[in-house]
Amino acid sequence: MSQSLFLCATTRLAQTLRGEVPGGQAVWRTRPALTLGQWLATLADEAQLTGIAELPVALDAFAERLLWEKVIAAALTEAAPLFDIQGMASSAAEAHALSQVWNVQPAESALSDEARLFIGWQAEFEKRCRAAGWIDAAGLQRRLIELIEAGHFTLPATISVVGYDRHTPLELRLLAALQARGVSLENGQKTAVDRRTEEIPLVGGQRRGLACADVEAECVAVAAWAAAQLRANPAARLGIVAPDLAGVRDRLEFQLDDALHPALIRPDAAEVQRSFNFSLGRALADLPLIRVALDLLALGSSRAKLEQSRFSALLLSSGWSASDAEADGRARLDVALRRDLPYFTTLPALIRLAGRLADNEPPLCPQTMAALEALLVAADSAPRKLLPGQWAGVFRQCLKAAGWPGDRELSSHEFQARLAFAEVLDGFGRFDGLLGAQAFAEAVHRLAQLCRQRIFQPETRGRPAIQVLGVLESAGLEFDALWVMGMNDDLWPPPPRPNPLLPAEALRAAGAAHASAEVELDFARRVHARLLLAAPSVTFSWAQADGNRVLRPSPLIAGIPASREPAGEVSSLARRLAGAAGTACEQLADAVAPPVAEGEKVSGGSWLLRAQAICPAWAYYQFRLGGEAMEKPVEGLDPAARGTLVHEALEAFWTAVRSSAALAALGEAGRRPAIATAVDQALQSFELDRRLTLPARFRALEAARLARLLEVWLQVESRREQPFDVLACEQAAEVEIEEIKVKMVVDRIDQLADGRQVIIDYKTGASIDTKNWAALRITEPQLPIYAALVNEDVAAVVFAKVLLDKPAFTGVADEKDILPGVQGIGDDKQKIFDPAEFPDWVAVITHWRERLHAVAREVRQGQAGVMFADEKALQYCEVLPLLRLPERRRLLAMALQPADG
Repeated sequence: MSQSLFLCATTRLAQTLRGEVPGGQAVWRTRPALTLGQWLATLADEAQLTGIAELPVALDAFAERLLWEKVIAAALTEAAPLFDIQGMASSAAEAHALSQVWNVQPAESALSDEARLFIGWQAEFEKRCRAAGWIDAAGLQRRLIELIEAGHFTLPATISVVGYDRHTPLELRLLAALQARGVSLENGQKTAVDRRTEEIPLVGGQRRGLACADVEAECVAVAAWAAAQLRANPAARLGIVAPDLAGVRDRLEFQLDDALHPALIRPDAAEVQRSFNFSLGRALADLPLIRVALDLLALGSSRAKLEQSRFSALLLSSGWSASDAEADGRARLDVALRRDLPYFTTLPALIRLAGRLADNEPPLCPQTMAALEALLVAADSAPRKLLPGQWAGVFRQCLKAAGWPGDRELSSHEFQARLAFAEVLDGFGRFDGLLGAQAFAEAVHRLAQLCRQRIFQPETRGRPAIQVLGVLESAGLEFDALWVMGMNDDLWPPPPRPNPLLPAEALRAAGAAHASAEVELDFARRVHARLLLAAPSVTFSWAQADGNRVLRPSPLIAGIPASREPAGEVSSLARRLAGAAGTACEQLADAVAPPVAEGEKVSGGSWLLRAQAICPAWAYYQFRLGGEAMEKPVEGLDPAARGTLVHEALEAFWTAVRSSAALAALGEAGRRPAIATAVDQALQSFELDRRLTLPARFRALEAARLARLLEVWLQVESRREQPFDVLACEQAAEVEIEEIKVKMVVDRIDQLADGRQVIIDYKTGASIDTKNWAALRITEPQLPIYAALVNEDVAAVVFAKVLLDKPAFTGVADEKDILPGVQGIGDDKQKIFDPAEFPDWVAVITHWRERLHAVAREVRQGQAGVMFADEKALQYCEVLPLLRLPERRRLLAMALQPADG
């Protein structure tokens, strides 16, 4: 044992001290710096190896929680399924540690019902530990301190205690034992006494506070400050501290990347060394490669129906089978999956779908499907129940069958993650005694829990200039400049969270961590005083709002002068490259596309002209280039499917009941069975087209909804004054406009007694716009196309609002009284067409014909600019990301900025 030891409050501080190079020395001895837990672990090994004491086997945190789960489940007996056993086990483990570390000894008279339950659980926990030869982490530390007090172990002559903001009673006992053994404690007089009531003076220096509009603006300001500091001094050591580091990590990391490494935006630069490093790692289960492994095992273990999104995510993930070679085929299979399979589906159903698709075209991803079939075989061949150590071998076989970790070379971070996952699998067997024999699905669940507990931090080469830390990780570290963000009163001091299984009075009396607002305030003051001394220049910032919620600064920064100076400007990638000599971005005009070539087929039908009228770029990207959004799976029926059912039910009804006279002849008694027949036909047709079978109860509810909707709507139809015959339902039509063929389907065509026709389009949404029919750009063109370019005998074009609430016809007619509620051209109540501009029906038809040809001419000429009158009209645009609206807004704002701005 070295003659000296640095006993550090955090692992990061210990690593920093071990890595420091004494000034001016070419050869040096690495500082012996360990955390308290690390040092006591070396003493435990020494005790076992030298025979000082026979110590029980230490339980790690996960094993301890497993034992608590067993104890609590046994105590609750039949009621156990009603409780969150895992959450209760976590609280019990914390309460057990608090009672030992902080000497919490509640009085019997002050015990709540929860505390009495916990005392019983605690007694059973300790009993099981003694029987099995186990011990928890806090208990092991107490045992080792007792051995030190008894005179065992050879101790360092000097121990420097560094980085502690406060000490627990257990730590104070250790320090007292070390002093009694003659160990010289540097700062010992300061650290070996209770300092809870001591006032720590604040010293001067450059200190400032900064109010930011919100958290996003705060992250931008931090990134700008870091960039400015490194420009002024590339060798500077900077620190960024946040009480809620987990909550701001992703946004802060994005802004630091944008400010410090804009050129590393490329995917192949994801693992390039940055000038900043986060102390907060990520759970192993959250890493893409490990998440894929756990998803594969979960699919192999389950024969139940799972959400379609889980299969979709797996198909689009790399890291298994031929993920690179068959990426395109997988993506196409994902499209088919969303289209053809229900929201809840199974892995065999996905394999069968791939087989059906292969009947009409070459297989999309044969290696991927072979891997999934091999995964099922490997999983099915395993016994029903095995011990965790045995399941580890089965899991390896299943992953190998699935081709994990894929057909490409792993990156450095992925390779490290794979090694960490292998370590978790190797250690799975140590839970045999705790878990016993388990089924496949339960074993996978426990493995996933282990991976969520294991924090992964890839190795960092060298010492990055910027350390991003939580308040605890910053203990004992010094910087050239420091920024402390998140200084809002709801985060700093942190809110108390006393353990619910121990009496609050006992926790407060012991001064236990998180026990009360007073304890948290004392802790925050100590940390705050330390942060003030951690660098010559310290900035404290806070957010003024979170959405509509107004935020306030922490009272601990009330005495720090506020600064109104901007922290600096974060240049976007485009601005940086545009300003760099020889690397300026070339701006291309994208408002004009190639004209429609002779013989080129343009899809979309009336939707093509609708999109062109709303935004030409929408029409170009979606209907000429073929871009489209993939379907989003939903549980049950989405609004589009419900609308389809309404259309099919009305088609079935009017195919059987061909006229107003037939409708009147049915009467109320005959209408109901006719509606029921039409609804049943619609549901059968829907199930056949979608290749699915609706659950019986769900089908009955949907049938009742449709029947009620048709009943309400047919009452509107029965009030029509002019008799009519139904000529066609779902009538296909085709017309050529400016050499572009437009195909469409008209929901219904009625013929009046005089031979004129009424064109009807069913709508199941409440929001319907008909005012655009009089505008220069017609954004609802289907009915005008039919009336102006397909059929010259049209007397009215209307939308049928098939709704339970306020069902009605809305549209325009040649004359009034053709349909209830629909005004004729020239009527005083008609508000769509201005009588001065549209005196008669012929003027309306002429307007439609001219404007439709003008919009179609834009398509033919290749007009494809991002231009629209109202952004809300882009609600159904499937290619909205391709319009790049946020980027265009930024470019417009840059162009409007003053030259010196």
